[in-house]
Amino acid sequence: MPYGTLIRQIRQAKHIRLADLADDQLSEALLSRFERGQTDITLTKFLHLLHRLHVTPEEFVLLADQPRRIGPDFFGHFSDFYFRIDASGHMENKEKALLRAQNLVTVTAQDYRTAPTRWHLLNWRGAQIHLQRAKHNLDMPDTAVIDLTPVQEYLLNLDMWTAVDMQVYAFFLSELADDANHLILQAAAKHIPERMLDSSWQRILFPAGESQFMAFMVHGKTAYARDTLAILEQITARSPNAMDGQVHLIFLTGWLAFVTGSDQTAGRQKMDQAISIFTILDHRLEASRYRQLKEQITGADPTPILPDIWL
Repeated sequence: MPYGTLIRQIRQAKHIRLADLADDQLSEALLSRFERGQTDITLTKFLHLLHRLHVTPEEFVLLADQPRRIGPDFFGHFSDFYFRIDASGHMENKEKALLRAQNLVTVTAQDYRTAPTRWHLLNWRGAQIHLQRAKHNLDMPDTAVIDLTPVQEYLLNLDMWTAVDMQVYAFFLSELADDANHLILQAAAKHIPERMLDSSWQRILFPAGESQFMAFMVHGKTAYARDTLAILEQITARSPNAMDGQVHLIFLTGWLAFVTGSDQTAGRQKMDQAISIFTILDHRLEASRYRQLKEQITGADPTPILPDIWL
């Protein structure tokens, strides 16, 4: 397939207008001619175009059937948003950590005012959520309501999912309502590729889905949790390294059986089985994490379960 044709398909799948892509390096006329196959563009401009589309080179060449390496600069500020102040080991420097989060809000807000694109708006909303979480972790509660309608609409209307979209979804999922998250996860699942990309589906969607499963279970949405389990099974079946996913699934299946089934003993045994496998594999972090989670599920540990995402 000609690259221009593929670029047009990606752009239309993401509902991006030519006018939104045009800038000082790429004119609307040049983009139009390139999509129609009437002209070529330099490699520098082509990479810039992929950046504007938020599609990594690896994903593009995979669509064109030519595997390549991924670049880290296509994810905007979202890698910064995953910096968790409470888990960073730098709690002694709270002022610096908070200043960093506040600076991200300033930078992303200015980006949006300079060029009010949907991508800049998503980054700005991400920075606002990041700052709110930072304040919470520093015992400075911020109750301001942040409008996440643009995020929800963006994810629900994608006709093609890329690694960047997975990163956006994983970051915002804990802020969205269960009904919206159920719909978004179902939409993402329709695009699971036959051949996995480490950068998105295997590395991001499984942890995101597992976090959703936990949230649905905590909120009593067992039907949604069962749907999520089926999606996690799809991801695991298509993964080149399925063992870890399968062990996670054993635990989650046991949890669902413990809560909804008539035989709680069988559910407990499945959870114990998963913990034992992680221990045998010397996956100490997972074994410890799921051991504590099992105690919370069974009531041995009275502390509430707080769904989290481990990327």
